Amino acid sequence: MGAASGRVDALAFIAGLLAGVWAFAEAWIALEDFVASGALESATFADLLGVPFWVLALALAALAAMTAWILRKVEGRR
Repeated sequence: MGAASGRVDALAFIAGLLAGVWAFAEAWIALEDFVASGALESATFADLLGVPFWVLALALAALAAMTAWILRKVEGRR
């Protein structure tokens, strides 16, 4: 809708989207062997950090809440 009305931010978003798709398609050629190797088949981020899943989920929820609080404070100053 925004791109159809000529909004610059929407056009920039679409350009970035297309550039990202193109970059991924080009990178996939180099990454395909690694992805198909199965070297990290069962690894999760929690496993890589060595913490239980619930600890990581709680930390990410706290980080999201803190980010929202900081942004609310910054926006309030404007």
